Amino acid sequence: MTAPEEKPASDPKPKQELHQEDLNQIQDIAKKILNPNNDNPTMNEYILSTFAYIGNALMKMQTTNDRQATAKEIADDLTKKFETWVQNREAEKKKQEEEAAQQTITDAAAEKKE
Repeated sequence: MTAPEEKPASDPKPKQELHQEDLNQIQDIAKKILNPNNDNPTMNEYILSTFAYIGNALMKMQTTNDRQATAKEIADDLTKKFETWVQNREAEKKKQEEEAAQQTITDAAAEKKE
């Protein structure tokens, strides 16, 4: 019986990649933390879509020949998604403020009639 061959200390460590099972496990942990009673289906949808996105991004990074270009593509996509989210939030906030102002005017007019 021979001893296993030892690698020199200068050899880099093998790359560890995440697999779908790993992502599923992390997703389950997130669900247990963020929706412990499983009573919020919207939260589950957020978690599922987020982990689907992460899984796709990881797959791209693990299979690409140009990591820099792929990382930039992912970063640009995330930036675009964030900017769209901010714009939607601001538009919704403005809409709510306008509706509240209109309601105030309507209420004031109703009080004057009384």
